[in-house]
This record gives sequence, C-alpha cells and structure tokens, in this order.
Amino acid sequence: MMHNLALTVSILMGLLGQVSSSEQTNSSICKPPPKWSIEGEVPMAEALGKVTVVALLQASCGFCLVQAARMGPLRYKLSLQGMTDIKYMIVNDQSLHSANMFPELKRWAPEGIPVYQQTPGQDDVWDLLDGNKDDFLIYDRCGRLTFHVRLPLSFLHFPYVEAAILSTYNESFCGNCSFTSNSTLIPMNGTTVSPSGDDSSSPLQNKDEPVNKEPSPTLEKHNDQRKLDSELRLHDHSQHHPINSHKRQENQNNHPRNLIKNGKQN
Repeated sequence: MMHNLALTVSILMGLLGQVSSSEQTNSSICKPPPKWSIEGEVPMAEALGKVTVVALLQASCGFCLVQAARMGPLRYKLSLQGMTDIKYMIVNDQSLHSANMFPELKRWAPEGIPVYQQTPGQDDVWDLLDGNKDDFLIYDRCGRLTFHVRLPLSFLHFPYVEAAILSTYNESFCGNCSFTSNSTLIPMNGTTVSPSGDDSSSPLQNKDEPVNKEPSPTLEKHNDQRKLDSELRLHDHSQHHPINSHKRQENQNNHPRNLIKNGKQN
C-alpha cells in the first residue's frame, strides 16, 4: 500500500514540476473560493473541517454520468485507506437542458454524495469557481483550494484526482490549518480501516456499480452504464466538449496546481 501511495503521489508531483507557474500572483490556489450558495444552502461552509471534493458535472453529458458513478469506487477505495473525513459533492450545470436532466445525474451519483442544482437566477457557480465540465476542485480542511484538476486529467480512470486528494489529505500545502484530524495518517501496514458512519465515507454496496438514489431496477442501471462505457470506448476522450457555453478565461491562472489548462502544458 505504501508503494502504491508513493507512486501515485509521485506521479502528481512530477506533473506539477513540469507545469509553468510563471503567473501565480493572481492564483486562487490556497485561497477560499468565492462564496456560493444554492437555495439558501452554503455547502462549502458546511464542509469546513474536512477535505472537500467538488465535481462540476453536466447532467446532459453521458460521460459526466459515468464520472459521477466512478466517484463511488474512488470514495470506497480511499475510505479503506482510513480517509473517512472527506466531503464529496457534485454541482450540475446551470443550463436548462442540464436542469431537465438533473434527476438522471442524481440517479447515477453514489448514495451519500449530494448533487446540487443551480437555480436560473443565481450567479453561476461554475463561473464563480472558474470551472468547466468535468473539473474537480480539491479543498483542504480550512476551505482553501489546493488543486483544480481539469480535462483530460480529471477523468477518474487516471490517477490525478485521487493523487490530488491524497496529497491534500496528508500534506499542508497552504500552511497550518486550525482543523486537525486523527485520521490524517494513512495506515501503511497493509491493514484497512472500516469506514465510519459519516455520509461522506460510506462505501458502495457494490463498488463496481453506482448506487441508485431513486427506485429503479439494478439490472437496467447496470446496462445503462455498460452502454455508456461501450460508447465512450469508441471515442477519443479528449474530443468531448461541453454542451453549454462555459469558456475558460484567456487570463486563466497557470499555477502548477491548477491542472492543466485545456489539458496541455503552457
């Protein structure tokens, strides 16, 4: 286990060392995000004290549904390593089409991971976070951004999102934080730690399948995922584009933890 952890983190650290960091002055790294809320709820405030993973997933995008489902096995894997105080959440796109597909995104999301739907009149959370489809933002226990993982590195079959979570969980990138946890040390002796009853760490009943949040036949859902996975294998993942009009700003930060604009090194 120690070798796998070291290898995963070294992959991430090696990547960070290759990315230009010449424009760090305006970086959002190690800063709290702009305040955002959905229907009176402030998810980031409620997550203080935990490492937080925010996934920007678009309900009208088939691959995003697969990404949502894969968050369950990732959560399960990390919980077995003792990382139980991690908060996961999904924020849907604000577009009308995605809003209409919101129930489908909730259906694919693992049990215990909240899915938020933006209201039409509110400030777009994705814009506030300088985010785009399939982005994963990782925050430390004090709510400071440590990593912003973008396409194509954010695909969960790659190790980068997991490595960013591991690094945030075990390192103090942004300095001291008033929140501490006895579970920050990952067991390295090959033993596993059973997940606690916290809603952010409960494992899937079957780690290879997403858990339904709405009543539907398990076989039907399994076939849905197999169909999506089959379709995805026929396409180059790098060719996926968001349906909505979100565009990355030209002056986007080049901090090495802001991984990586358009999936390329600057």
